[in-house]
Amino acid sequence: MFMHLNVPALLIFVGAQAHAIGWLSGFHMPFQDNYYVWKTVGYSGMLIFGSRTFVQWLYSERHKESRVPPFYWWLSVFGTVLCLAYALRLKDSVFILMYTFNMIPYVRNLMLIRKRKLTDEARGFEIVPPASSPVAHGH
Repeated sequence: MFMHLNVPALLIFVGAQAHAIGWLSGFHMPFQDNYYVWKTVGYSGMLIFGSRTFVQWLYSERHKESRVPPFYWWLSVFGTVLCLAYALRLKDSVFILMYTFNMIPYVRNLMLIRKRKLTDEARGFEIVPPASSPVAHGH
């Protein structure tokens, strides 16, 4: 079955992409030509972003069920920011778009976590660390 092709939407998309590529051609990141600085930024972003999987896995193992800690979302944000900077340095519109839109759920989840914490505190609930935490045992 053939998909219906929306020609006006396609023209708008192609025009927007051409405009973005034109803007990117004149854009320069700080230390644009320093290969080692930018490789460090890129690899650091990937390392930070990739580490979130192990953080979530260990957190879930500790709680004996699948859970996502707030730190997971912070690693997502910081790793994505570094990868976005690297994509901007490369002037790669595909990766720039990907990292920009990926940031939306990461930031939103942090906002929801913050809102819940504030709501719980306003209701008088004490924020208690998990029982396996050294803070809970007074260490």
